[in-house]
Amino acid sequence: MSLRRVPYERAKQPPPMRLTERDYRILETIYAFDGVLSLKQIDQLFFSGQNRSQPRARMRLLFDNGYVNAPSKTTIHRVPQGESIYWLGRKGAEVVAGLQGESLRRFPWRRQPRYALLNHDLAINDVRLTMMQACQQDPTLSLSRWIPESELFAYPDTVAVPQPKGKPQQRQVRPDGFFAIQRQGDAHPFAYLLEMDMATKDNPRFIREKVEPGKVYLKSDTFHRRFGLRYGRYLVVTTGKRRLANMKAEAERAGGSGLFYFTTYQAITPTTVLHQPIWHLAGETIPRCILPPTKATA
Repeated sequence: MSLRRVPYERAKQPPPMRLTERDYRILETIYAFDGVLSLKQIDQLFFSGQNRSQPRARMRLLFDNGYVNAPSKTTIHRVPQGESIYWLGRKGAEVVAGLQGESLRRFPWRRQPRYALLNHDLAINDVRLTMMQACQQDPTLSLSRWIPESELFAYPDTVAVPQPKGKPQQRQVRPDGFFAIQRQGDAHPFAYLLEMDMATKDNPRFIREKVEPGKVYLKSDTFHRRFGLRYGRYLVVTTGKRRLANMKAEAERAGGSGLFYFTTYQAITPTTVLHQPIWHLAGETIPRCILPPTKATA
């Protein structure tokens, strides 16, 4: 009787397989989502989203054949409870590089997940998936751009932040993502910088690292050169209502009124994220939607 293999061990003789069109899309999407997707997110994107056995079996086959990687025996404990995660293996990276006309040697693929930031990275993916679903549910909307954190972090912009005394300080701007939503009939998209708050930073640090440089950045030529837009807003997603209220108050005191929206992870769904008043704008007391109504519905 053979011993049952544990999930992080590859089959010594992997079952033969042929990549399907869905497999290609899964590999491309793992790359596009900053290199890591959970099994739940893959199920949601490419299967039924009902936690059935098919997505796990397919990812197992891709894993055994070296197209994706999964945590090893020494790293499985660093994965959040109840999650299974995948990132590109060498063969998967070769496939995606080839689809993009690149050689693997020049292809910037993530070789390991950021285990210390895994909750944060999966949360970004969840918000992105929610935005995608919200746009799919509204035929007048499209998610026209998404720039992942890795690109913004690797090539950060710098702004001069005024100081009460002395010269302005140079601060780097490194949001967790940038995206734009285009509405049918509108000349310009709605643009947002995303910040995921995991309750690991105190409020003064949030003000120093995000609000102070962010309010300068949104109105700067640097922002315009980067994104080709003259306007944008920050969306901050945090862990609970009390922390939201504290962060919003701090942002208002730091001059972020009208520029920073706040909501909680619990409030975000494909139905609410764009069209329901779940967002608390710094400087206002009544929550609002992040998309203003069209003229026809106003």
